[in-house]
Amino acid sequence: MKRKDIYWGLLFLIGAILIIVSQLGFVTGVGFFGIAASVILAGIMIDSLIHLNFGGILFPAAFICIIFAEEWNITNLTPWPVLLTALLGSIGLSILFRKPGKWHHNTCNQGWEQEWNHGKEHFDTIINEPDGNVVDCSVSFGSSIKYINTDQFERANINCSFGAMKVYFDHAAIQNEQAVIWMDVSFSGVELYIPKTWNTVLQVNTSLGGLSEKNRKEASNSPTVIIKGNIKFAGVEIIYV
Repeated sequence: MKRKDIYWGLLFLIGAILIIVSQLGFVTGVGFFGIAASVILAGIMIDSLIHLNFGGILFPAAFICIIFAEEWNITNLTPWPVLLTALLGSIGLSILFRKPGKWHHNTCNQGWEQEWNHGKEHFDTIINEPDGNVVDCSVSFGSSIKYINTDQFERANINCSFGAMKVYFDHAAIQNEQAVIWMDVSFSGVELYIPKTWNTVLQVNTSLGGLSEKNRKEASNSPTVIIKGNIKFAGVEIIYV
């Protein structure tokens, strides 16, 4: 059993015990929903603190403030002031404490990826396997690198909540001149590595989030990829390679 599984298992057990205790009247003023949500958010904060993920620290703290706003008499700070504070604080701390990494060539995938070691940015899983025309990528409370390998690419469904994800499309080929990348990203950071030979059309809704592009180059007579979806309290970067 992984240490992370033990950690989250114990937290959920503590939450279950606290809910029973509160319903028996030993803890007053806090509902079972507030207790359960606070335990999960506290777990995210602790895990994020270990990996110095500032968004994972400040946003759960903001949600805890929202849950207990009346009990703590801070209703004038919720919800938007505290959420905006968490967003700006996460951006500022990430800039100030940005960790250097090194780029290396991955001979197995014939592409480039960023390698971090010794307590730096860490990804839980690396997925590199043959894919079909529709590819599903999903991360929740974790991190993943996904290499898309298909010569019939039509659609990718990217779902990421409270996590980090990198998706490489440089080994994907489009046969029907058009493909779709659908994203549902919340409280996360996602990087998409897309070939420069693809034309991209952005149709993304953002809510207190951001979408940026790097190294974009307009290509003629090339396949078109429509990027759709929703970004909430998250950041997505498209890097053309």
